[in-house]
Amino acid sequence: MDLHFLGTSHGVPSADRYCQSILAQTAQGGILIDAGAPVMDLLLRMDYPLTSLRTVLLTHLHGDHTNGLLSLMDLSAWYFQTMSYDVWLPEEQILAPLEKLLSIVVDDTSYPTDRIRTHIVSEGVLQDDGVRITAFPTGHMRRHDRPAYGYLLEEDGKRVYISGDLAGGEADLPAFLTQEPVDLLVCECAHFPAQVLLERLEHVHAARIAVVHVYPLEKYDVLHAARPELLFPADGDVIRV
Repeated sequence: MDLHFLGTSHGVPSADRYCQSILAQTAQGGILIDAGAPVMDLLLRMDYPLTSLRTVLLTHLHGDHTNGLLSLMDLSAWYFQTMSYDVWLPEEQILAPLEKLLSIVVDDTSYPTDRIRTHIVSEGVLQDDGVRITAFPTGHMRRHDRPAYGYLLEEDGKRVYISGDLAGGEADLPAFLTQEPVDLLVCECAHFPAQVLLERLEHVHAARIAVVHVYPLEKYDVLHAARPELLFPADGDVIRV
């Protein structure tokens, strides 16, 4: 499994980082986790075989994790017509407006829901067809009584957990990480002090830990000083698991 970091910034892009988006390339195809970056543009620039994309997972519906989704779905609806994939949305309220908007922008009332299939995320196993995908809730949007999720990807004995955004002040990583090993943990550090994350990581069983979505940027120095082995991927980086 190769993780391509398309976007690693926090809530806004910068001169050298797009917003959050990670492409996990597996033997079964591509799994996109979040679409804050201009995903379709980046896939084309990296000469990615678009028919390989099989699943899109959104952790939550904030714009810095979703703004590239419309372009991806629009272009694969009317132009790249060999693309076929599942889109997992964390809230049902987005489904009807999204499909209506797509029908308008592609100028066609028969939006191809047979090729671009939408589903609503719930806690537990979402797919298990060569790559097992399990959703774990986080408290990131708890104060608004809305859901957010992190995702565990498992393929051929390899396990990767991508945290999504976590609860403010808490870094509420799921309990299983303190009991079961993962090969790679990808975690954010924008919504709590760096020290809070460092304390949580003391109890996590992960062979490697990559930190993205960092704000303010001074946290990079704090985290690196405390844990020099941590990975800090930039846009365009690839981590092989």
